[in-house]
Amino acid sequence: MVDKYNILVVGSDGQLGNSIKNFSNEFDNYNFHFTNKNQLDISNYKSIEKYLEKYKIDVIINCAAYTNVGEAEINRGSADLINHVSVDNLAKICYENNIQLIHISTDYVFDGLKDSPYTETDTPCPINYYGLTKLNGEKRIMSYDLKNSVIIRTSWLYSELENNFVSKILDKINLQHNINVVDNEFGSPTNANDLALTILSIIPKIKSDKTEVYHFCNTGICSRYDLANEINRIIKGKSLIQSASISDPKIKRPKHSVLDSNKIIKKFNLEIRDWRHSLKDHLIDVVSNKLSSYEI
Repeated sequence: MVDKYNILVVGSDGQLGNSIKNFSNEFDNYNFHFTNKNQLDISNYKSIEKYLEKYKIDVIINCAAYTNVGEAEINRGSADLINHVSVDNLAKICYENNIQLIHISTDYVFDGLKDSPYTETDTPCPINYYGLTKLNGEKRIMSYDLKNSVIIRTSWLYSELENNFVSKILDKINLQHNINVVDNEFGSPTNANDLALTILSIIPKIKSDKTEVYHFCNTGICSRYDLANEINRIIKGKSLIQSASISDPKIKRPKHSVLDSNKIIKKFNLEIRDWRHSLKDHLIDVVSNKLSSYEI
């Protein structure tokens, strides 16, 4: 058993990586190494190998991803390099060096045609190139049968950073803009802080002979329209939220990509918060730091 884990967080400038940073001081049994794409090129196998050897890494948390769904259709080479080829590099090197891998995937590996929440046994069928690259990355990991390693699919991730749905809606409400939001896309919003804490808490508890797939999101279901209205309600905003049926006809997105988190809940005895409660706590933090004109 490892007394002190040396943990490499790849893609640490993103939403989840940043949230893991926020909690890193709370885990005395972890030594963290945070890298972004400029500090460690995970598309270069030799670079990863040298880094892991230098810092004696025990665990890799891969938060790196090409997540812009629209741009992935145009910049297919870049999306594939980050979400597929680089993931294969990480999986291969973890296999060769007996390193634990925690990889983050997405609800977009599914087509969104199922009426009930997706479980880990459902067959993926992506409808856009982003989802395809993420699925291909998953397949490469699974081909190595990594010990004590997991793929965690999540959905509608948000954080204090700007590049997410919650932050964008919040900015528009702050400017008192009226907003059109699609009402026919359903999912489960996920607070990046909740996911980060879960990952850090389960690392020593993961015991398996091959890679396991889990779903994690805050409990409950909503449309993007419902989510925007809830943000507006919580911060007592004055924007008019209007429903729309199409966001961008050029980009195919799953209409119902709700994930079922029961497997990870039962396996690790977790309590996952309802999306409304977690959203409110998030907005209280953000408003107290940035939008003092609002009262919650």
